[in-house]
Amino acid sequence: MILVQNHRLLSSGSKLLAVLFLCGFLGACAPKILRPGGKGPKEPSKESPTKKEEKPEEKKEAKAPIQFNNIALLLPFQLDKVIDSLPNSRDVERSALALDFYQGFKLGLDQVAKAGDNFKLHVLDTRDNILEVQKIAVDTNISAAQIVVGPVFPTEINAFSGRANLSGKLQISPLAASSPVGNQVNNLVTVTPTIAVHADVIGHYVAKQYGSAADHVVIFNNNDEDSRKLLDPLKAVLDQLNVHYVEINELGDMETSLGAIGKNVVINASTNQFFVAPLLADLARLKTEQSYDITLIGHPNWNKLDLNPDHLETLNTCISSSYYVDENSTATGVFRANYVKAFNVAPSEFAYKGYDTGVFFAKLLAKYPKDYVEHLVKEKHKGVAIGFAFVFNPTTGYVNNSVRLLRFNRRAYRPLP
Repeated sequence: MILVQNHRLLSSGSKLLAVLFLCGFLGACAPKILRPGGKGPKEPSKESPTKKEEKPEEKKEAKAPIQFNNIALLLPFQLDKVIDSLPNSRDVERSALALDFYQGFKLGLDQVAKAGDNFKLHVLDTRDNILEVQKIAVDTNISAAQIVVGPVFPTEINAFSGRANLSGKLQISPLAASSPVGNQVNNLVTVTPTIAVHADVIGHYVAKQYGSAADHVVIFNNNDEDSRKLLDPLKAVLDQLNVHYVEINELGDMETSLGAIGKNVVINASTNQFFVAPLLADLARLKTEQSYDITLIGHPNWNKLDLNPDHLETLNTCISSSYYVDENSTATGVFRANYVKAFNVAPSEFAYKGYDTGVFFAKLLAKYPKDYVEHLVKEKHKGVAIGFAFVFNPTTGYVNNSVRLLRFNRRAYRPLP
């Protein structure tokens, strides 16, 4: 059973209608009880009104009150910016991230509720405004919640944490990938793995595959901000694992840094497409025309760049990723079908992440309602798109370490075996 502060979104398929509907009920509607699976309230009894009252000795004992697992969900819908309650395409675009995550998260709770678990979900609009976030931090729905999911953006996470009383409960950062060190909140749960986690995974992979003295590890560092964020922790990992590497800063130095005998792995962490594209072209030429054995490792965001697929495949290009959807899996098919049925639109990346986050934390709370915090690092979960494997550190809180390596193969990035 789910007791929700908000009603189920309209299933017309129109995001305009969904935003309009949100405008009408967030913080304004009375709760509505849903049975597991979102079937709605029970129908009134149809028994005859003339039925005799049971004798006192035949009356059943009163049932114990239903216990709910309370969850607060804080997202930047920014509904205050909708003029005269008439949303337009700009309002939909502004609310898209929050709306998609909410719909996925709600579907995740519905899924867990089918097992008979009870939840009370309070959805609050942060308005992408620090003052509003600070106001929400002292809301009664926050004090009643066992888990707080959100806010989304780092500045709002800090503003919220500074005012809310979160003793004995967790605050979930569902989407921000920034390092949680600056937040100084040891009960913060960072769902999106940080770039340091990616560096650790890449470093151990390189050490295992190319740690031999016969192989060559070349780091091409163009010293932009994204490169430094990944390469600095990566070099620290390689040093710790005693992996020898050569670092270069000019494309003209590439060929002299490669080994004619043995394997070569080239690592580049730039996200500048106009820099990466020429690098791929030159490495592909060296491999096909000069017969160098080259594998390329890139930045996690390369899957969002428009790069030459032939070059990517020729170089056996690998990237690390915390997000991957197997379109052929049964779980993906079921989720997509349920999402389309509910909202008449295909799920976005944020919807997938919302669903997996909802399922994981709902199950955790249902299984350990009194001491779920103690079990977070012990529970592992592989969702439809993201995995969950948390590690605790007093300075960073709980950080998800579920990252996998993908290789570009058959015109797409696919998980390494």
